[in-house]
Amino acid sequence: LRQDLETATRVDWTMTSKARVFDGSKWENVDESAVHGENTPIKPATATGKEKIFVSLPSFRDGKRCGSTLKDLFDKAKNPDKVFVGLIEQNIPKHDKECLVEYCALHGVSIRGHHKMLVDTDKCPHYDQIRLLAVYNIGAKGPSYARSLARKVMENEEYCLQIDAHSSFTKNWDTFAKEDWAKIDNEYGIISTVPANVKDKGNEEVPRQCRAKQMDTGIPAYSFPADGKVEHLQKPLLSRAWSAGFSFAKCHLEESAPYDPFAPLLWDGEQFPRFARFWTRGYDVYTPTRNIVYHDPGPNPQGNDPKGWPKQEEIRQMSLKRVQTFLQIDGGDAKRSSQANLGIYGLGKRRTLRQLMDFVGVDLYQRTGNGEVRATMFLHSAMLHVLLGYLVFLITSHHFYPFTTNDLNSFLIEYEMR
Repeated sequence: LRQDLETATRVDWTMTSKARVFDGSKWENVDESAVHGENTPIKPATATGKEKIFVSLPSFRDGKRCGSTLKDLFDKAKNPDKVFVGLIEQNIPKHDKECLVEYCALHGVSIRGHHKMLVDTDKCPHYDQIRLLAVYNIGAKGPSYARSLARKVMENEEYCLQIDAHSSFTKNWDTFAKEDWAKIDNEYGIISTVPANVKDKGNEEVPRQCRAKQMDTGIPAYSFPADGKVEHLQKPLLSRAWSAGFSFAKCHLEESAPYDPFAPLLWDGEQFPRFARFWTRGYDVYTPTRNIVYHDPGPNPQGNDPKGWPKQEEIRQMSLKRVQTFLQIDGGDAKRSSQANLGIYGLGKRRTLRQLMDFVGVDLYQRTGNGEVRATMFLHSAMLHVLLGYLVFLITSHHFYPFTTNDLNSFLIEYEMR
């Protein structure tokens, strides 16, 4: 299933397509014939186009925008009766605006809270297609934990869409998402990118994340806002990044590599670790051919802090260690049994961690991202450490003479081995 990203984006001046990709520094034409590389992915199961879509929608004290998101979701769908929502709402009871109340109010229907037995919910369009799991705000543990709860209300839908509570959609978004997914001809394909700003509606350029930089935790993070973009694609383009703000795939992804409920409070460690988990299980991510979902980055209209869940640093550190364990980086548990115990919340076995690093272009051990020069201060320090060790060896061995060419060659060989 591995595909060569460089081949997929190589310049071909003989092609007539206007498809181009911008990697953060330069534009390149896209050779559509090379989008699948040398190996053919697993063919998808036959689709009718009428399959149901499950939408994972977490909301943290953002009921007003969440209600608008729900309305736009159904209004812009070509087949709204095939769309089902798993709404994970985290609110202060009787204080925050509720997503379903706001959604129904936009249709001119007044309901009291989320209790179906109260009145008028039958007059609120698609109300029965929204499955609510309500959580007190003090029980909130960040977006990753909230998204893990959505799996509890997922049923037998074929496709799974993941978005934020402050999103909007292009008209017929469901048809476009299915068509893009079909074009990649890969049962284990995922359509994903960081959504474009809602203010950029009408812009044909689709955001694409390219650079991944190492955080202090040792976990890579993708550039935000997106540093790359594509335009005029005829087929989705293989990507080295995955975004939690828009992800569309077959729902077996949520069974093979679900969100880890035992790693809460990781706002800044959500995307690359999950990408690593499903990529090593054989899944591939593709940038869509058009903007399907848009994102509203503005402040919460209720004035609530989007990261206002209870801060529990001890639990957060335990979650970090869990991620660092399966990424096999500093801070994690190096014991093989600890990694095996992670089960479906650890890495897969279709591809290796080393293959992942080669594909993305990062080095988890030397803490370099795919946009950084390898000759970093860290590497220079390591080289200096070896050099000092060699000098100590010379002195303790009574070799009190300057470095010769042979000495230098011996040192370099030893450094390369290390």
